[in-house]
Amino acid sequence: MLVKKTVLGVYQENAYIIVDDTTRDALIIDPGDEGESLVRYLESLKINLKAILLTHGHVDHVGAVDAVREAFSVPVYISEIDMKFIEQRKMAFGKMKRADSFLREGDEFIFAGKKVEIIETPGHSRGSLSYYVDGLLFSGDVLFQNSVGRTDLPGGNMEELLYSIKEKLMKLPGETRVFPGHGPETTLAMEKAFNGYLR
Repeated sequence: MLVKKTVLGVYQENAYIIVDDTTRDALIIDPGDEGESLVRYLESLKINLKAILLTHGHVDHVGAVDAVREAFSVPVYISEIDMKFIEQRKMAFGKMKRADSFLREGDEFIFAGKKVEIIETPGHSRGSLSYYVDGLLFSGDVLFQNSVGRTDLPGGNMEELLYSIKEKLMKLPGETRVFPGHGPETTLAMEKAFNGYLR
C-alpha cells in the first residue's frame, strides 16, 4: 500500500492519497484546498479513486472536497457531528455539500481488502476521526510530530484531545506510522518518547 502526500493551500495542509499497488484503487484523506490543481494531480496518478475520507470539517481540510467529488464521482465520508458544524457555518469550518455517509467508531470500512479502523478522536474538533489501516495512522489535526492540535476553536477541548491520544491512539503499536494533517510524518513510539504533551 502506497501513501502519497501533497501539501495544499496557505495552511500547508497535508492531503494523503492511499493507493493499493496492485489494483491502483485509491482513497484521498482531507483534500483541503487548490481543487483544480489537486484534480489534475490525481488524474496524473492514474488511480481509481474510490472515496474521500475526512478527519474533520475545518476549512483547511475540506476546501477541495466538492471539486474532487465532482471530478471523480466518489462518495464523501465524515463524522455527522462535524457535518452539522459545517452546515451551521461555525467558525473555522469549511464549505462543502452534504457528505454521502457518516462514520462512527466501530463502523466497518473496507478498502482494497483491508479494514480501515475508524477511531473517534474528539478534542481538536468535536467530530474528529482518525483512520488506521495496515500499520498507518491518519491523525488529522489531533496528533502532530512533537505537538498536538489546537483546542480553541468551536468543539475543541484539551482534556478530550489528550484522552483521545493517550487512551486511543497510543494503544496502537509503537511502530505505527503517523501521517498528521500538517507537518512531517512520525511514529507513535517517537511521540511517546519525545512529545511533551504526552508526559
